[in-house]
Amino acid sequence: MSSRRTRRVLPVLALSLTLSLTAVGTTNAGEAPDRDASGSASPAVGPAPVDPAAPAATLQTAPFTAARSCAPVPAGTLQAAPEAATACVSVKSGTAEAGTMPRARAMSAPSAPGTAALAGSSATHADEGTAGSRSLAAAADEADDPAGDGLGTEFEPDADDPEPPAATCQVTNPGTWTWSRTGGMCLNGAEVTYKLIDSRGAEIGSGLIAVNSTLSTSYKSLDVTETITAKVIRVTGDVQSLTLRMQVGCGTGCTTVTKQPWYATTLAYNQEVTGKTKYRGDPFATGKTRVSFRTNYAMYVTMPGATPVDSSATWSSPAGGEIRCDAEQPRLRGCVIPTNDLPVLSYSRSHEKYGIVVPIYEEIMRRRGTDILHAVDLAQATTNRQATCTPFTNLYPSTRGADSCDEFPPASTKEGGQDGTLCAELTPQVVNNVWSAPATWANRPATGTETCLRLHITQRANSSAGGVLGSLRKYQRLVTDDPFRIEFTA
Repeated sequence: MSSRRTRRVLPVLALSLTLSLTAVGTTNAGEAPDRDASGSASPAVGPAPVDPAAPAATLQTAPFTAARSCAPVPAGTLQAAPEAATACVSVKSGTAEAGTMPRARAMSAPSAPGTAALAGSSATHADEGTAGSRSLAAAADEADDPAGDGLGTEFEPDADDPEPPAATCQVTNPGTWTWSRTGGMCLNGAEVTYKLIDSRGAEIGSGLIAVNSTLSTSYKSLDVTETITAKVIRVTGDVQSLTLRMQVGCGTGCTTVTKQPWYATTLAYNQEVTGKTKYRGDPFATGKTRVSFRTNYAMYVTMPGATPVDSSATWSSPAGGEIRCDAEQPRLRGCVIPTNDLPVLSYSRSHEKYGIVVPIYEEIMRRRGTDILHAVDLAQATTNRQATCTPFTNLYPSTRGADSCDEFPPASTKEGGQDGTLCAELTPQVVNNVWSAPATWANRPATGTETCLRLHITQRANSSAGGVLGSLRKYQRLVTDDPFRIEFTA
């Protein structure tokens, strides 16, 4: 994680951002250093950005679907209730009586505090730093981005990016499915009712079972695990205990690794049984790069001493909560539950590594009139980068890591890959505590209307900016055409 330090911000004059001007901010912009009268460099340091790995905060819900089935009870198989003729098993949405099994929701980290402001000043092009300071920073980041172009980390996060929180989901109303993209899926308080009916059609006993389940996906595994709990919460008449069996399954493209969370188990009032199941989303088995599937369940309920031919209660996970597993990222395979709540790519203007580029990114998105981008795969990203950054003239060829091409929109998005000759080519800098982004070449000034960028920034800043997108792509399992939002914070 980034270190946190307190920094005094000089008063500045607010001015709207246009790339045709050279003054747009303060040292909170990050990476590029101030140059004082003695020529020493003092890089700006800011608070850590919003954690891109955190699951989306909005939860999706769907009502539980009811079902019912009945079957005859074979004569002489039920000594405790010899008059029983039929056993019916039904499943429906639960009530508060079924109880809840609350789980904490993993929330997105709050926006980091910041004091950056837009500013106005007249500045000229300045060197980005000394060879010594840049070579140390470059050496520290080579492992993240050996090519030095920022593209590698758009598919793999920086080494200092945090792991996402453990998958959790929040149980809300009884009898309701609840899920989020990376937070798993919960079913709270579904009710399975077992009824014994005599030959005259009268009920002679019943049992009520509360069912809860918690399913978890992983960004780095094709295995999907689920914990299921069943508890007998009411018995009446001739029904004093119930024997429960359960079997799970999943759709095309998925293999059920563990089909039974438990073997046949007899429960009396207020007793419960818990077990685990496992599914594996396997795109390789289908010859595809991704698969989507739903899970399904069957609970078999009988009275102790009865021939186990009674009807079962069956249900499936909601249509809107399909699990998607993919093998489209360069290294890890994993699964999510896509929703309409888009993942968010968050950039902080005060980030100590990449903050120097954020004000310009923000302006480009403003010009584009949207905050939505779409992911592409590595092959397309490589093509996109070549279109924007080839050819590229290194301003400091003798200093390792001092200059690299940073393209925006990112090469790993559908919106990237614009012709570099049509993009604004700028060199962000901080001079006398004032941020600016003058045109790199005097004979090619920025017009203030471009909707793409070629930036001259250090490899360290380039790798770090790409790594934020790499974290989002990895932990949120972004695949080709997946949309995501981009936001900018102080």
